[in-house]
Formats: sequence, C-alpha cells, structure tokens
Amino acid sequence: MKGTVFQINKQRGMVGTETDNGFTIIELLNDDDIETGDEMEWNPETGLGQQVYTNKSKRKQMSVFAQNHWVPKQQLRSQLLID
Repeated sequence: MKGTVFQINKQRGMVGTETDNGFTIIELLNDDDIETGDEMEWNPETGLGQQVYTNKSKRKQMSVFAQNHWVPKQQLRSQLLID
C-alpha cells in the first residue's frame, strides 16, 4: 500500500497517511524523521500492530504501530488524538 503523510500530531507521535481508501493511522515508536507530504509504503495493506513502513521520500524504514486503516477524513482528528 502507498500513501502520503497528510497530518501529524507530533506531541502524541500519531500520523495520518492518505491512501486511495481513506486514511491509515500509525503511531511512531521512535522519534522518526517524518514530515507532511512524505510518501510512505507498507505491506500488508491492512496489517495492524507493530509493522515496518518505508518512508520513500527519506529512503528509510521505520518501525511503527499501525492503529487503523480506511479512516474517513471526518474522523481523522479524533484518530490522531487532536483536541
């Protein structure tokens, strides 16, 4: 699966990545270098829990905790724990 980082809650380490099917929500497990607009790639498409994602923009693999997939845009702020 491929997507583009759309929104980041840096205080909580939560990232919303826009895909063709909605948004994928991940939690960063390290202080990874990630920015809005970065191109991400991962497999399996809907794997949950600890996963390895590739930040194609930075050519770097990162360990993340996949929280949710196919999240509609109207639920993005609550999924990213943004007040």
